[in-house]
Amino acid sequence: MEKFCPMGGLLSLGSKFWLGSMSCTMGAQQVFMGIALLVGVIIFSKLFCGYLCPIGTITEWLNKLYSKFGKTITLKGLLDRILRVGKYILLFFTAYYSITSSELFCKKFDPYYASVSGFDHDVVLWAGILTIIAVIFLSVIIRFFWCKYVCPLGAISNLFQNSIIIIPVILIFVLLRVTGVDLGIIWLILVLCIIGAAIEVFRFKFFTISPFKIKVNQNTCTSCGLCDKKCPQGIEVSKVETVTHPDCNLCLDCVKACETKDAISISNAKYNWIPPVAIIVLFALGMIASKQFSLTTLSERWDGYENVSNIKTFEMEGLKSVKCWGSSKSLQTKLMHYKGIHGLDTWVNQFKIKIYYDGDQLNENDIKKAMFKPSKYRLRSYKNEKIPESVSVFEVPVDGIFDTYDNYDLIYMLKKHSAICGMATNFGEPVNISVIFRTGELTPAEIRKIIEQDSYVKKTKAGEEVVKVNFECASEGKILTSMTYHEFIIDFFQGYDMKFNKYNEKDVTSLAIYEIGLPNADNSNLKRRLPYLTSHISQNDNIVRLRTKYIDRPVLQIFFVKDSVSQNDIYEKLISEKLTVSLRNGEIKDFDNPFSYEKPVKITMAEVK
Repeated sequence: MEKFCPMGGLLSLGSKFWLGSMSCTMGAQQVFMGIALLVGVIIFSKLFCGYLCPIGTITEWLNKLYSKFGKTITLKGLLDRILRVGKYILLFFTAYYSITSSELFCKKFDPYYASVSGFDHDVVLWAGILTIIAVIFLSVIIRFFWCKYVCPLGAISNLFQNSIIIIPVILIFVLLRVTGVDLGIIWLILVLCIIGAAIEVFRFKFFTISPFKIKVNQNTCTSCGLCDKKCPQGIEVSKVETVTHPDCNLCLDCVKACETKDAISISNAKYNWIPPVAIIVLFALGMIASKQFSLTTLSERWDGYENVSNIKTFEMEGLKSVKCWGSSKSLQTKLMHYKGIHGLDTWVNQFKIKIYYDGDQLNENDIKKAMFKPSKYRLRSYKNEKIPESVSVFEVPVDGIFDTYDNYDLIYMLKKHSAICGMATNFGEPVNISVIFRTGELTPAEIRKIIEQDSYVKKTKAGEEVVKVNFECASEGKILTSMTYHEFIIDFFQGYDMKFNKYNEKDVTSLAIYEIGLPNADNSNLKRRLPYLTSHISQNDNIVRLRTKYIDRPVLQIFFVKDSVSQNDIYEKLISEKLTVSLRNGEIKDFDNPFSYEKPVKITMAEVK
């Protein structure tokens, strides 16, 4: 859905110029689609709006369908002019937040993205619903409501139809920046939006350089009004000699509707074929250009990169976890902790990275180790089944697994077998995989067969998906040891531990531990909320640490100054209906408390050792 998004490409290009990084998953393909759109706008007209836009297409279809049962409204006059400012206001916020954060702000409300992604986590629910209403309902009754009054891409297109004004403004901004004037991008965006809105509202036609305009030959026109009826935008074509209306996008519906030869054409009848051909050519040229250039999503250098005499590079492709600007930034943060690594380039559309390191300090194996994250996954809880007495550990090196998403594929494959309890990964070349299974119920050959299958079926929101994989065991592997199921649970329990309120300055003899059972403590959704619980209880200065641990059951442990806090104070905090959380921006906000504790409540007190 994002492969050909010109809006995302243009905003990402702005982010690339301003921050040096691309937005989200945007790459060369989207950028050149955006450039092709602007070239089409400047030379011809809003060809994307007239020929390719999926929202415009749906709006037009629904509008035509509705017109068979009721009358569609074409807003005119003062109300029409005032409402046109709306898309420039939305463009201002969309462009500013996208360019200054390398995140696509338009994803929060884009009706197309919201609908086809099933309201993906990037979508703000209420905003997505409002924009879908604007497209499906308002745009059906009020002709092209979304396109005329809301669409930020429409605002960009209208801006660049005034290219003789807009391009000089951009060049002046660039010149001021080059000469040392510290002018923020907010001022360029603001000025462009004000100019665009002012021209559209007050002049109601563009300062366009395009020679391609719809013209009416008054000598042959019969004033039948067919062109007016067929114009999707509601433009009264028959009443003018040259159509300069800001909503005209050279769709040619008026030309096709005219029954009088050459009464309506693009400047000259022999040019009528140009707009549909131009959009195809521009699309093709954009695709070709995107294959010739590769734009890095992120390109960062640090820690004295320019002073390192022996910089070497390590490249890797197929890293599915490097899938956007955010994940690229996370990888950078991780690598910056390793002495000797000085830079990172990522290309998310290729799942490719390049790491820059000091060859005198590190080698390729060190880089791989720095990137690798050992993991443990518990695949089965046996809540309604008999708990096994013992489990065995089978270890085997596996080619083709390094990325987090490779882990997920292997997890899906292994958990389909009821005898497999867990999986762990450890660094090696190739990576060492430990499979934990109920003793005596599988052989090494059977486990290898599961790992080396060509594909597996994964359940998704849309149904089932066949996922192709390519894992290969580098040896026959071996069974290392056996352990009790309880030992396995303790070893694989993914605990949480956070110290606060000057914990390290406390005398351990002054502390005590309040312990309460926390079912599902290793549930990933619940674990994501533990920082909220931490913030909530840390408001008491005498509570200094929170952690989860598996003893004979999963428990929550609260460390506190024993003479200053009562058990009842802690319990009341834990069972509060709301969690009061201090956010990073300094805001204090209340959230619903998602935690529930074992019943009956069993509280254990212990001294800190």
